[in-house]
Amino acid sequence: MSLRKERTFIAVKSDGIQRHLIGEVIQRFEQRGMKLAACKMVVPQAEHLTRQYPDEEWWYRNVGEKTLKSRHANGVEDSRDPVEIGKWVRQMIIDDVRGKPMLAMIWEGAHAVALGRKTAGSTNPLDADVGTIRGDYTVESYEVADCLEHPIRNILHASGSVEEAEKEIAIYFDSDEIVDYPLLTEEVLYGRGWGKVGECLK
Repeated sequence: MSLRKERTFIAVKSDGIQRHLIGEVIQRFEQRGMKLAACKMVVPQAEHLTRQYPDEEWWYRNVGEKTLKSRHANGVEDSRDPVEIGKWVRQMIIDDVRGKPMLAMIWEGAHAVALGRKTAGSTNPLDADVGTIRGDYTVESYEVADCLEHPIRNILHASGSVEEAEKEIAIYFDSDEIVDYPLLTEEVLYGRGWGKVGECLK
């Protein structure tokens, strides 16, 4: 797959849908120069979510360590093991997301995964930069989520790697739902020799 054909999985979660942010999310990715290859409303069930959020120690540890780091940076003490935290987070996400609508999308373009993450902003919106979707549109934090006993409500999901994106795409999309089409903007982004003033008069 060429660099310009890299794909990422982006999903507007139920809190983003309820807050009428679907259009804003799509606009941000369009303005970034990415191409929408597929889009549909889905209602995830346990079988989707248990595949999306793996029941594996590396995943638990990664999520747990990120959670602990953010909490410690904000002065919140938590002595639990990262794996224990990761298991708790996974089950809470599955229980909360299951049965709620989600807008699933595939976006394509050079550095799609990295740009998807940058456009979304930090997973913890309190750490997200102004100008990112999460930084601009939510006051949520791990502390707020813990106090209200729900998973962090940060508007959207963005794949963390190319491998993760391809796995998530396969969970939510059949191959015939993904459209490969020419987009004129791609010529501006990736083409050479176009747009020279006066060329058409020669």
